[in-house]
Amino acid sequence: MQCRMPLLKSPPTLQTSCLEVVCRQPQEEWNRPHITTWLPKITSNTGQPYNISANLYQALFDHLVQSERLQPWHLEYVAHESLKNLRFENCKNILDNDTALLISMRCPNLQDVFLNSCTQMPLLAVSFLTCSFPQLRILDITSTKADDQAMAMMANECPELQKLDMSSTNVTDIGLFELCGLRESGKGCKKINRLMIHNIQVTLFGLSYVIKALKQLVQLGTDLNTGLVLYGIYHDYLLYDLPLSPLKLDNVSFSSQLLDSLPVPASYIQALKLCPNLTILTLRSAMLENVDEEIVQSLSLLGHLEVEEEEYRQLTFQTEVVPFLSKVGAKLQTLTFTGFSDVDLLAVSVHCPNVIDITLENVQGFAEQPAQQLKDSAFEDLDSLIIMINDEVPQEPVKYQLERVLKNSPKLTLLHLWGVDCFTDDFMTNIMKYNKFESLRSLRLIECHGVSRKTIEALMDTADYFCEVIVDTCDKLKKSDLEDIKKLAATKNLSFSVIQSWGRPMETNNGEAQWAAM
Repeated sequence: MQCRMPLLKSPPTLQTSCLEVVCRQPQEEWNRPHITTWLPKITSNTGQPYNISANLYQALFDHLVQSERLQPWHLEYVAHESLKNLRFENCKNILDNDTALLISMRCPNLQDVFLNSCTQMPLLAVSFLTCSFPQLRILDITSTKADDQAMAMMANECPELQKLDMSSTNVTDIGLFELCGLRESGKGCKKINRLMIHNIQVTLFGLSYVIKALKQLVQLGTDLNTGLVLYGIYHDYLLYDLPLSPLKLDNVSFSSQLLDSLPVPASYIQALKLCPNLTILTLRSAMLENVDEEIVQSLSLLGHLEVEEEEYRQLTFQTEVVPFLSKVGAKLQTLTFTGFSDVDLLAVSVHCPNVIDITLENVQGFAEQPAQQLKDSAFEDLDSLIIMINDEVPQEPVKYQLERVLKNSPKLTLLHLWGVDCFTDDFMTNIMKYNKFESLRSLRLIECHGVSRKTIEALMDTADYFCEVIVDTCDKLKKSDLEDIKKLAATKNLSFSVIQSWGRPMETNNGEAQWAAM
């Protein structure tokens, strides 16, 4: 039996030890001069002056936050003009109007401010911490009370802003117009290259103006159909007979997370001609018929592809998806296919030799006769495989393809299967003659009725970093089996959890379903 040594924490550095000593002192001790005079002059055992940090105040602030000791009174001592970063990950409740005003007055050189999920911070405090720093480059105000007025102030005071995350705020189209310099003042944060605006009250109309106004925009995160917006911009160029002006966007989705969103016409894929730097693309399978050579050229950098099949279409994976992969698959690393009835993973391996992550959602079936034979090097870099199969899918084609994938993926770290009944003990015994799954970390099995504890224990014995098993409604895994697996994991000194639902899901305090953990 392989013995695993427990993980040991490395001893703290002199810098960490000194910071710890100071940060746990009560307020009366901070009034003494040793904070600013004695601490930086600590000497090492060589007798030479030891500079605890090139920026003492930044080091003190960061340690107070990381150790969750930061209190409002600490800011009287560490809020200093030398601070460059202000990140409140672990101390979100200390921010009010007074502390925010103090920071805005004392720290004019801040470049990175992180206020994510500071939900209780007053709006005035949000304004102080977003509109007082002319050198600000990175700002995260996700899930705060930020509104359109805050955007107007930011547009005037933060001309260097490059990355802005403001999902789940009170910002609307009006605030976005202010941010982009489209209002009366003409000022704006026009250097923004990353903008995250999920779950805010923005319209397609507003999003269109944002894309056109922010010439440096590369990353755009939104729940809306960006492909639809892009086609509107593309159509204007055609309507007025203007030369196309390429955008820097690297992510386009012809899908929407909004329930009332309608599918866009297949011809709208022509809008991709505006995006020569595209690395992430989500589209519907019907759109692939409209791909021409110019569009293929614009997808030369594509690394992440998601394709969704409409309910009324069938057997299009081999006829439409595979030919598309043959044109753009060379650099693809992440693939997601949803709703297909003739999935062909062997063809994927041929046309996407660098694939690392594969996700198959709501699979209606696998191709009974794969169009390609597997090469020896296929899937050798595959890191993640997720397969979710719909009810009543024939298992023989699934078994044929899954066997060839698993035999040839020695670097697999994540394997999640839903409704894969062919995943049996005999199946895995054969697979493990070729692949020991030594890199496997996470195994999730839902409604996989052919697997028993034998396979899980075999993987535990061979995988060096195996740490998680999640099972749900696997008929051969009884409660006694899970208890035995848990005991075995404990003997191996593993960080290991087994999750199983029994009957109805448990209810948490907020009413959401939670699986009962063994």
